[in-house]
This record gives sequence, C-alpha cells and structure tokens, in this order.
Amino acid sequence: FGGSENTAPLPRRPIIAAATVETEEAVASTSEPKYKSKWVIDENENLRSSWEHRAWTLGPMSLMAALMYQGISSAAEPSDWAAITAALFASYILSDLGTGIYHWSVDNYGDGNTPFVGRQIAAFQGHHQRPWTITKREFCNNVHQVFKPAAYPTALFLALSPFTPAAWDVFSGSFLFFICMSQQFHAWSHMKKSELPPAIIALQDANVLISRKAHGAHHRAPFEGNYCIVSGWWNEPLDNSGFFRWLERVVANRTGVEPRCWYPPEYEVEEEEVVAKVAA
Repeated sequence: FGGSENTAPLPRRPIIAAATVETEEAVASTSEPKYKSKWVIDENENLRSSWEHRAWTLGPMSLMAALMYQGISSAAEPSDWAAITAALFASYILSDLGTGIYHWSVDNYGDGNTPFVGRQIAAFQGHHQRPWTITKREFCNNVHQVFKPAAYPTALFLALSPFTPAAWDVFSGSFLFFICMSQQFHAWSHMKKSELPPAIIALQDANVLISRKAHGAHHRAPFEGNYCIVSGWWNEPLDNSGFFRWLERVVANRTGVEPRCWYPPEYEVEEEEVVAKVAA
C-alpha cells in the first residue's frame, strides 16, 4: 500500500478538528479550547444505565443469540459443525478488521453534524481528549448506542435465517455481537488490571481481547494507528503495510478532504487527576 495515486498529493493545509461540535461558548471563551466535543462527559452527565439503555442492549443481544442458535440448532452433519466453527473464527477475525476501518474513518473524517454517525464522530474526539471517561460508564450505558443500530440488520438476518445456511447465521450473529461488544472491550483496555475481573485480564494477556498496552499505542497524537479494538490482531499488519496512509492519500487526491491525523490535535489531552482537581 506504499504506492501513490497518479494525481499528485495535495499540499497540506491547516484544518479544523472536524469531528468536534463547535459551540458559541467555546468560540467566545479564550480560556477554553476553541473546539470542544459536545459529547465529552461532564459532571452532570448520567453514566448509569437507564431502562432504555438496557432495552437497546439486551434486546439486540437476544436477537443475536437467537440468530446464532438458529444456525447451531440446524447443524446435522460433521461438515456443518466444521463450517460453524470456521464461521465463528472468521467473525472474530473480521470484526477486529471492521472496527479498525470504522474507527479510522470516524477518527479522521466528518464532524458532530454528520448525518447518522455525527454523535459517534464527536464522541471519539471527546474520548481522545479525555480517554479515561469511558471507564466510568456502566455497561449498558456504554454499549447501547452500538447495539441499537445493530438491532435492525440482526432482525432482518433472523427473519431470513430459515432460508440461509447455518454457517451464515452463526457468522452474522457473532460478527454483529463482536462489533457491538468492541465498545466494552475498548473500555476494558482503558482500565487498570486492579479494576478488571480475572477472566478479562486472562483474555487480554492471551491477546484474545485488546489490552491496555496494545490500545495505549493508539492514544498518542495524532492518533494515526492501532485502530482495531476487538483483539488488535490487525493493527500491526495494517499499520506496517501503510494501508491507512495509502487510503488517506486516495481520499485526499479524489475529494480534497484531508484526515485529521495529518495534523496535531487542536486540544490538550486531559488526565483524570487534572480534571478532578479542576472540578473540585
């Protein structure tokens, strides 16, 4: 991926941190950063799980379980079980790749007003500014925004499952589950081992789930690599191959839009202790 497009690369120019939401207060104030994410949590934000959060998490999760059960229950031959096992492993591998590509896209393009994904784009930028805040959210509060949109394709696949192969049912259900749970894997990767259950620590140490050390490499400005957040297995091949730099040149040459990671961030990364002192 080290090659370039036929079109000459565009000259780099200063850009706005496009994934943040600009407010009148932020522009007027000289004591605060000019560009501040609307979705950085503040002291008044609810970090507990509401009944709505639980419904949008457990409902889609139940649909995913039903979809996988449909595939597993229809297995009859040894070849079916081999296909199901391969489907589970493929969904695990490809979900890590999928989270990496999506994470790269929302980290680098769009803003808080982008249709459908604006809130997620702004939230990712807020997360870069205050990475520790993700650890404060309860489970359903943290993941419901990912499970909610996944409910619709899951319901469609479940409706079609009587007519689709068992391996596909297992793959689609587990793939969507891994994608949605990546938000929690992400949260765990920001926690200290003393804050995690032994089983999660074991999975991180075995590189089955993204670890604090592995994901910590992403949180170095300008946030230009280590985007995958399921297992992190794809981070090294994607970063070492120059895949994202190649993709960024393609986008820039064809659209004139440059990624945020080409420039230093326009905000300071805040540590938990500093914020706590300010709040006090």
